[in-house]
Amino acid sequence: MSDARRRQQPVSEMVDTFVNLSVDDALQITVCGVTIECHVHHIDRTDSRFTLLLATFADDYLRIETQWADGWLNPQVDRLKPVAEERQPLGELYAIRPA
Repeated sequence: MSDARRRQQPVSEMVDTFVNLSVDDALQITVCGVTIECHVHHIDRTDSRFTLLLATFADDYLRIETQWADGWLNPQVDRLKPVAEERQPLGELYAIRPA
């Protein structure tokens, strides 16, 4: 297992962070080795899925999603392009923390 993989925040900790979030909370997320400052724009929670819509300070939107499948899956991050109604996969969420 690579050093980078060992340092990834455990998925259970990320999900605990999701549970405690509110709209407009400031966050720092790390994906693909890049740390991004953002805030929570929208939260969609069900028993088996979490979807967060985050607004960045560069006026981009990111979507983080995880779901339960005999355990929480690694959260995936997509960049949303609302004008073109496209999404660009960025990869797995590496870390999330309050800013």
